[in-house]
Amino acid sequence: MSDLRLLCALLAAVLCSGCAEDERHVLAATLTNSIGMELRLVPAGSFRMGTPQDEPGRLDNEGPAHAVRITRAFYLGTTEVTNGQIQAFVDATGYRTDAERDAAGGFGIDFETAEVQQDARVTWRAPGFPGFEPGPAHPAVLLSWQDAEAFCRWLSEQEGRTYRLPTEAEWEYAARAGTRSAYATGNAPRSLRGQANIADATLHAAVPAASWCEAWDDGHAFLAPVGSYPANAWGLHDMHGNVWEWCADWYAKDYYARSPSADPPGPKRGRFRAIRGGGWFNAAAQQRSAQRIYFDPRFRYCLLSGFRVLLETSAR
Repeated sequence: MSDLRLLCALLAAVLCSGCAEDERHVLAATLTNSIGMELRLVPAGSFRMGTPQDEPGRLDNEGPAHAVRITRAFYLGTTEVTNGQIQAFVDATGYRTDAERDAAGGFGIDFETAEVQQDARVTWRAPGFPGFEPGPAHPAVLLSWQDAEAFCRWLSEQEGRTYRLPTEAEWEYAARAGTRSAYATGNAPRSLRGQANIADATLHAAVPAASWCEAWDDGHAFLAPVGSYPANAWGLHDMHGNVWEWCADWYAKDYYARSPSADPPGPKRGRFRAIRGGGWFNAAAQQRSAQRIYFDPRFRYCLLSGFRVLLETSAR
């Protein structure tokens, strides 16, 4: 989307509720909420969801490619939710995550074999990366879908506005930011170089068993502080890489063949929840804008289980 079109969309978007004066006003391009979270306005619009048959790395659940309309503007976190923001939630509520309540803990990685393993000691506070101590600016991981929902409910109650997880359609629309290529940065995997935290030479040096790493060095073996890489055209960081992000939807492999063209909400029921975006342990092919995976809503993993929040508006 051109700067002129984005400006027109922003000027046209008005908020009918949720303001202190209870009057209509033009939505700001960016806002910062009560816990210091920055959110960016994503205008309503249309896009092509899913992938064409010839996209390298395409999976069967990414089709058929189809036109989707997002009929309401929304705010989306410019970054993934951070440890500092989860700490604010925990301090205010005493909340304990699923990994903390369950004696089995979360799923980490055996860095000698590069295999996934569950460990009672692994939680969002201690993801188990050798020689790495996560800070407040790192994205929070090892959070289940249920944990993410609890955070959104708390933030909604605190601010009197509706925060939630984005749908798959809203997430992909924001990740593409007006592009139709495999990545917002282009079609070639190398277009992610310097643009995203993915499996790279730094990770391979720390974990030689991770044979799928790209040849370049992105500077981070594990998690990177949020916002370490350039934002996409709509001002959103880490839509590719760093950590996979939970979406609101139940998952169904064949949903695209029957989903509505406007604001698809996902299936009405299911066993798994959808998750998007790629992570620090994945090769470039697994960071594509349309890639879809899924997990049990109680699952928590040091690579997959992060999220970002959406703030609803009434603007069209």
